[in-house]
Amino acid sequence: MRIGQLAKLSGLSVRTIDYYTRCNLLKVERSASNYRLYSEDALETLKKIGILKQQRLTIAEIQKELFLEKNAGNGDYKKNDTNWCMILQQKISRLNQVLEHASEEERNFVYKELEDRISGILARLKNR
Repeated sequence: MRIGQLAKLSGLSVRTIDYYTRCNLLKVERSASNYRLYSEDALETLKKIGILKQQRLTIAEIQKELFLEKNAGNGDYKKNDTNWCMILQQKISRLNQVLEHASEEERNFVYKELEDRISGILARLKNR
């Protein structure tokens, strides 16, 4: 399908889809008349990207997750989980640095948000 069709079906802008394509999150082919053509899988990939963005993953982290998911069929689930843990540890480390200078109210808010998100991530890992 062309980028306009994908944008309409996904609810995202053409500009956003183009950005994801340039970041190598989406595969694209070119038609003979130079139109960008996306496979049916692109819609599913955009949904996954949306979920990962809600988890506040960076573009680089989303790239890694999509790559790991694509290659999880190789039976390398342990490596996938290890990479997830490394990503989370890096995020926790950065967050701890920020929280050193935060008020108690801000820290409590962040800890509550983290608790909710971690519960969601653990549930996702458990369902693999």
